Amino acid sequence: MINSNLKFKSIVKDRLFYDQYHYCIGFHLDEVSCLRELNHQYIDVIIDRRRQWREISLQRWTNAVQSNKNIVTRRAKEITDENVANLHALTDVLLRSRVDFKLVTSVSSAWIYTNNIKLIKQLGEIDFLICKTYTEAVVDRPKNTIKLKYPNHKYRSYLKCVKLTDEEKTHLCNFFANQQRHARIGPALLKWMSERYHRTQDYFFIDHDEENWLVMLSLIKPGMIRKTVELIAA
Repeated sequence: MINSNLKFKSIVKDRLFYDQYHYCIGFHLDEVSCLRELNHQYIDVIIDRRRQWREISLQRWTNAVQSNKNIVTRRAKEITDENVANLHALTDVLLRSRVDFKLVTSVSSAWIYTNNIKLIKQLGEIDFLICKTYTEAVVDRPKNTIKLKYPNHKYRSYLKCVKLTDEEKTHLCNFFANQQRHARIGPALLKWMSERYHRTQDYFFIDHDEENWLVMLSLIKPGMIRKTVELIAA
């Protein structure tokens, strides 16, 4: 059981979580991604599918090991009855809740966003939820802005995650290289330009002053910009 005085880690942002929620509790629970729908029947169907697939995978590995002794055996983690009961118990808690929240899952990790401290405390007292984290969104600037101590440019544009051909990457890198007198290429993007990889990442960015820079980029490779934010002084 946690102390009633929760200690939240502040996450400085330009908006609340999902533009709506102040608080978040994160935790680990095996197979929690089954809760993408808060429905007991749905959970049982997904659990059955996962058990069947793991049994098939185990049989394949067993056959492979028997034919090749050098293969290292692997076994997927067993889905126990206790694990399934915990999933249903958490579902009951959330279904009984009368407050607004958002559940996000990824494999065996989950995050619940809400403005209700009582729900956070209730979840924090559940023993089978482990590795709990508590965060609070702290809005310290207008939306679509980033604070820098000494901003040298007006805008920051982030790229989308896109796989490029050799020719597309060459054209894109040449364009970025020619813009270095007027713009700042982010460190990760600058490193990528000299590497053999062809997929851009959504954290790649360029700082620039003129919005028509985006038009020029769209002529080189349309649809590359994920978002543009304004840079302001801290």
